[in-house]
Amino acid sequence: MVAKEGSFNRAAEKLSRTQPAITLAVKQLEEFIGLKLIERTTRSVSTTTEGENFLPIAERLVRDFDAAIHDLRATSERRSGHVSMAAIPSVATNLLPEIIKIFAAEFPGINLHLDDDSSRGVQHRVERNEVDFGIGSMWKPNKILEFTPLFADKLELICHRDHELAQNTTAIAWAQLDNVTFLDTGFTKTLRARHAVGESKFNFPNITTLIAMLRSNLGVSVLPSLAVPKSINDLVSRSLVPSESRNIFLITRKGWTLSPAAEAMIDTITRETPQQAQRYGLTML
Repeated sequence: MVAKEGSFNRAAEKLSRTQPAITLAVKQLEEFIGLKLIERTTRSVSTTTEGENFLPIAERLVRDFDAAIHDLRATSERRSGHVSMAAIPSVATNLLPEIIKIFAAEFPGINLHLDDDSSRGVQHRVERNEVDFGIGSMWKPNKILEFTPLFADKLELICHRDHELAQNTTAIAWAQLDNVTFLDTGFTKTLRARHAVGESKFNFPNITTLIAMLRSNLGVSVLPSLAVPKSINDLVSRSLVPSESRNIFLITRKGWTLSPAAEAMIDTITRETPQQAQRYGLTML
């Protein structure tokens, strides 16, 4: 500050310190490093050659010190707090449990509230500021929301192992689904329209109900691979041609400042998702 202001008095005013205190601090620094940094006259103060060389080093040290203090405070603030989030069911029940377990071990003082909802519901919750952030597909573009890509989830034909289509060992064309009983759930209506698959007389928005109907061999459906529990042995999945996938995003409000606790949760999700994606055969975006 003395070098910048060219005066001990002005430097003292800027720093809200007394002039003798500033003079003493500079003297002690010069004695510590064994170099004269400031040239003093009765009319002015200027830096020596050594002082000019030392100035950028000192400025970098101050920046690093300030950054370290900021990080320490942020870490301290993350020790407690509350996080609220919403996620689509397949992410909430399959991808998040292990990530939340890791988060809870790292931040035992932070409370977490998790709601599962459709992609439309997740997006609305973030829009209305009912949750800190959400995880889901992009229901529709939104100017006030930020969509950060996480991973892509392949869509597969799901049916009972005794269904005729389960006997296929190769990928199944969408046209083959036109003459079978199709079970709708949420986004499948759009998929059927795009691939000219006939109407369905069954609609099961709840994924748990849909899985139960598939297990009864009522019909077939198309689901993201993450949505089908791997522990269910009586259901099989088959690839579709042309292939389709569902992109999953981290959804936040643009320009919205998140709490340190929410930032800690997002950091954990971002860090741990690649490992979980590999476990479930997902493609990182």
